[in-house]
Amino acid sequence: MLFSQAKGRNVVAVSTAETLATVTGLAIASAPARVAALRVKTRGPGTQVTWSNVHSFGPDAVTVRTPDKIQGDQDTTAPADKYHDPIGKRVLTETGQDLGTLDDMDFDETTGHIQRLIMAGQEIPGERLLGAGTYAIIIAAP
Repeated sequence: MLFSQAKGRNVVAVSTAETLATVTGLAIASAPARVAALRVKTRGPGTQVTWSNVHSFGPDAVTVRTPDKIQGDQDTTAPADKYHDPIGKRVLTETGQDLGTLDDMDFDETTGHIQRLIMAGQEIPGERLLGAGTYAIIIAAP
């Protein structure tokens, strides 16, 4: 699934059938390349759902078991603040070559595994992801 298709999706609690939040961004982790957390917008204090708390990622909504699965930035070590969202960041090789800007990501909605990084004119296999931060995404040189 492309992240651009997931953005804006509702987060719903299985236990209460309440809409808790809306997906606004994500944080990624490397080794293996995966979605670490979803950045969400709520009416309350919560700001993220770690991938381990995602019950299911369906075509119409993301489900979590209970409303308490939405956490604040201080409640988890997953860097899901707006500064760690990889979309729109530069993509650099480990040797310092600037490849452009990340436009989208393809990930497995069951496991969170990143399958492809998508940029204008090219796609990079997810397993080349080495790191992601506030400035850039670093990938292994080909």
